[in-house]
Amino acid sequence: MAKVKVLRDLISGEEYWKEVATDRQFRRMTGALVWPEFCRDNLAPGALVVLGETRARENVLGGRHLVFILEEARAQDDWKVRRWATPLSDSRVCLLDDYNDELRSMNRRQIRFGDPLGWVGKGEGLLPYYHALVQRRTMGEKTLFLGKESSGAAEIGKLRPEDASRKPTDFPGAAAVMFALAEIDAAPMPEWGERPTFEGGPADLLGGY
Repeated sequence: MAKVKVLRDLISGEEYWKEVATDRQFRRMTGALVWPEFCRDNLAPGALVVLGETRARENVLGGRHLVFILEEARAQDDWKVRRWATPLSDSRVCLLDDYNDELRSMNRRQIRFGDPLGWVGKGEGLLPYYHALVQRRTMGEKTLFLGKESSGAAEIGKLRPEDASRKPTDFPGAAAVMFALAEIDAAPMPEWGERPTFEGGPADLLGGY
């Protein structure tokens, strides 16, 4: 059984997702993939995280939508994440191209992937930026729910000021949570009844493309 159902609001036409096990509704789901680091003795684990941003009419009055962790493990087709955030500076992203070739051969929808929002170069010095996104939702307000068993939450809790100069990918579990959250908080969606801001030229207005 699929973990989520894709539904459409009868009035607004808005597409949304409903989690089968809990009946929670989400306006979008985001995912992030951080590749494992090669160590001298073994291969350190990478991380994959799926977050869901809740769908609630009351948020039109202000406040941030709640965010819940939905998956923290290996890739799951069940979540139907539209775009995966993963650093393209890692040469192993070619494996995702290979995966898309497999999906194409089976006439299945291919996955989209790209650098995490706000990502520059190989990520040096960006850890404080992504960490601030988490802090904004956990200090002073509680709108991010990762759960007690989250390895990403445990890694975030162990970060120290001296880690600020390191790359986010040095902490795969924490980075996956941060990258998925950036897809939500660095690219906010319009609220109920609002229309997306149009950014385009005259050809878009006249031709509709």
